[in-house]
Amino acid sequence: MDFKEQLFNLFNHQIVGGSVVLIKNGMFFQYNYGCRSLINNRPVEDDTIFRIASISKVIIGMTVMKLTEDGLLDLDEDIGNYLGFRVRNPKYPDVPITTRMLLMHTSSITNGLDNESVEIGYNGVNGKKFFVALEDLLLNTQSGYYTEKTYSPFCPGEKYIYSNFGFGIIACIIEKVTNTLFTDFVEQKILKPLKLDASFKADRIRKQDKISDTFLGFTTNRTANSFIEATYPDFPLGNNFRGPAGGLFISMPDLSKIMVALFNDGKYRDVQLLKKETVDYYLSMNFLPSRTYPDKGVLLQGHTGNAYGVTSLMYFCKAKKTGICFIANGGNYRPMPSGMNQIQEGIIDLLLQAL
Repeated sequence: MDFKEQLFNLFNHQIVGGSVVLIKNGMFFQYNYGCRSLINNRPVEDDTIFRIASISKVIIGMTVMKLTEDGLLDLDEDIGNYLGFRVRNPKYPDVPITTRMLLMHTSSITNGLDNESVEIGYNGVNGKKFFVALEDLLLNTQSGYYTEKTYSPFCPGEKYIYSNFGFGIIACIIEKVTNTLFTDFVEQKILKPLKLDASFKADRIRKQDKISDTFLGFTTNRTANSFIEATYPDFPLGNNFRGPAGGLFISMPDLSKIMVALFNDGKYRDVQLLKKETVDYYLSMNFLPSRTYPDKGVLLQGHTGNAYGVTSLMYFCKAKKTGICFIANGGNYRPMPSGMNQIQEGIIDLLLQAL
């Protein structure tokens, strides 16, 4: 059974539409399946653009590493020194919170309330287009947006708690350090050098007609137009915390170029995004989830994403310069003991076959 047939069997009657790119020793393979819009019956094509969910965090991490490489950001500096106001978990007022903690999801900063219908805390204001100051979420207890639930009971640096808000804060730190909007800086340093049609703002995508809808099961959840219309305005620097955690729009071929730069010492073709030593450190700091297969002598590193019905995955083996980028825009997913779903695990199995 060839690769294409295996992917068809994995996807058939399980997802609405999907795209896979496999890179192996410089060779490129792409497979597309199904529809990007059921309303207009539009197929998934090579250049279909998806909102990739939390794989976006990998690109944020690379941007942080670019700043450390240039001597503009210290991963272990108190983030308050960058943001311009004191940030402390009230339960641990003497313990600084650092960018490293935010990257590693150990900052003790959470997404706030589980109830997203209440406009309090990060979850309550995420997705809304009105202005909210970052300081009002983190410090100003008199603010109508503040909640003590923003901070966990654990000491910063002590416990892993996955936090989308943490990556929104990183975006604000990037803005304050560079005096540039986060979206602009990422485009300048990562996306444009690779000539990608990609952005954290859907209304900046050149081929907006190629943006995929998303689906819950096989029912349309978000249309491409809804993503474009929901693009956040540019707020004052240091306050654009909404969007970065999962909001990158990109095709799988373009995402694979970023992946190649990660397993190729920071370089894609003739573009050096990061120095080799920077990438080596980035891959060694356990920011990217990893899987080890001792019987195969294989270490896989990467990230997954799940949001609005999308499920996505980017994993690679640096030693063998082989990796895979995958996304499905909706379908029927079954959770697996690993924390992934059956489609993501099927993609990992195919990557292992390719090694």
